[in-house]
Amino acid sequence: MTNKYHWQSQNVKQSGVDDMVLLSKITEDAIVENLKKRYMDDYIFTYIGPVLISVNPFKQMPYFTDREIELYQGAAQYENPPHIYALTDNMYRNMMIDSENQCVIIRFVVLA
Repeated sequence: MTNKYHWQSQNVKQSGVDDMVLLSKITEDAIVENLKKRYMDDYIFTYIGPVLISVNPFKQMPYFTDREIELYQGAAQYENPPHIYALTDNMYRNMMIDSENQCVIIRFVVLA
């Protein structure tokens, strides 16, 4: 397996696709396979268009540090790998700058 790196971040390994609208075929099997591939490489966040999907890693992950806050604050959503901070920063900016109401839907799904 060759190592791919995120187009924007230096030396960040890429696994699957960050945004599943880029899959060559958008089928249930392709989506599940991409999520599984990313999960196995500890990538718990994935976009499908403007929607963020997060897979519970069932372990502590280093995704919520001061470094991530700095990386995602003020950045465009697609400047960095998918992350909940990108979503929340975008929502905050829309709320403050554009006076747009915001809504987050969290749905828990168990994949068997």
